[in-house]
Amino acid sequence: MNWEQLIAIARMLAAAPDYGERRGRPQQAQLRKAISAAYYAMFHALAGSNADTLIGASPHFHTLPAWTQTYRALEHGFARGQINRGLTIFVTNIQDFGNAFVDSQNQRYQADYNPTAQFTRSETISLISQAESAIIGFEAAEPTQRKALAAHVLFRPR
Repeated sequence: MNWEQLIAIARMLAAAPDYGERRGRPQQAQLRKAISAAYYAMFHALAGSNADTLIGASPHFHTLPAWTQTYRALEHGFARGQINRGLTIFVTNIQDFGNAFVDSQNQRYQADYNPTAQFTRSETISLISQAESAIIGFEAAEPTQRKALAAHVLFRPR
């Protein structure tokens, strides 16, 4: 899953429609799906990084069952709990990504499950930009830091 495409879709959804009665103003359903897409961009960026750092990043590794298994091992709730337990051992880029991940997940829950929640275009666009910036910063972190985060969000502490 390409996180950049998910961010592009989120931006499209948050843009004003060029048609219909609500011309110039996105509908709540569009804003909700944009928020969800922004979170999933972060989720898939993390899942892909986990698989790339633990199994291998070349296209050859992407065909291996172990790569797919590692990618799919990321669990929303467990990752959130691990991030909330602390990221102080990580560099700022990773900490910023973790904080944005949890914030984005909170917003996605509201967008997907709270029927009375209302969102504005400006707050939605801000959330999308925050997700994109956090992913870019995360990807700029050293591979050893991203590998350590993979272990942190995938494996239960014992």
